[in-house]
Amino acid sequence: MKEKTKEFLKKYLIGFVLGVVSACTVSVIAATYFPSNDVTYDNKESGLSSTNVQGAIDELYKTCIAKKVDFGGIEVPVVDEGDGLYEDEYEDGRYIYRGINPNNYIRFNNELWRIISKETDGTYKILRNELLPEEVSFDSEGLRTTGYCSQGDAPLFGCNAWSSTANMVGNPTEFSNGIFNGIVEGDSKILKYLNSKFLNGVSENRDKIINHIWNIGGVVENEDSMKVQLEDEKVYQWNGEVGLISISDYLKANGVQSLCGTFYGYSSSVGYQFCYSFVWMYLPNSAWWTISPIKNSEALPQGEYFISKVIGTHNANVAHGIRPALYLSSDVKITGGTGTQADPYTLE
Repeated sequence: MKEKTKEFLKKYLIGFVLGVVSACTVSVIAATYFPSNDVTYDNKESGLSSTNVQGAIDELYKTCIAKKVDFGGIEVPVVDEGDGLYEDEYEDGRYIYRGINPNNYIRFNNELWRIISKETDGTYKILRNELLPEEVSFDSEGLRTTGYCSQGDAPLFGCNAWSSTANMVGNPTEFSNGIFNGIVEGDSKILKYLNSKFLNGVSENRDKIINHIWNIGGVVENEDSMKVQLEDEKVYQWNGEVGLISISDYLKANGVQSLCGTFYGYSSSVGYQFCYSFVWMYLPNSAWWTISPIKNSEALPQGEYFISKVIGTHNANVAHGIRPALYLSSDVKITGGTGTQADPYTLE
């Protein structure tokens, strides 16, 4: 439908010069109805410009016709190519930022963060732009040694369950990684750290953080279906304030979905060499924890995923970087900024 609309514009509007396009109000300063490959479109008010008819049509389409989504009182266009805000093809009504460096920067707690998504409930999931100063292990050896966490080598290397089963949504009777099952008594070390020491240090915009559902189910290594992976992640959920990204968050943010949009593609012999360079979440020379544990693996209940150039696994007691993630209330207001790193969105 979008391409047909653009072709219609190209067919019937070819050769005109637009003077002002603002809030979809179009003023035609001059129009000459003959084909041209050198028509200049220069809209000083909106800042959009092009030096040919097709470019002018593309900008007109983007400004006035393309779908827009309300982000805290501003309208953000939805794109279908390049860096920007995309419709989440797996979850209706959800929008995600994708690409190498989209304009999704936001200032929170007087720090640079980035918007991951606008959720179906209108809340905004955001991720700290940089790692926290200190590295922390996902869990500690000997911290949780009963039930699920008593199996395999988890007592020696830490347990990969994010929270206790008592604190999971629905209070499941057990947690399972597909091979090992059992009750989880106690939250992970990293959960406690983020929701105490880190959260207590948030001095600005603290009132904008809300409790939200987080998907904490296990992920099969090299899963080739994002639909199946999402179903696995949602098997177990936790309701809280501060968490980490899931593997699906990371994969969906990649700008080359045809190859890098699944765990299998990202980790393939081709994908692992360059997929990292097409996702805005990537941080050079770093390794940082996700919220997702390993499923259906002989790595036992201590294996947890982390992000570097590749999606790797380590024992839960290994210290890695932390990039907190959290949800902002649906009623937040953006009062300034354009979303770039130099001019991030600002909150009321």
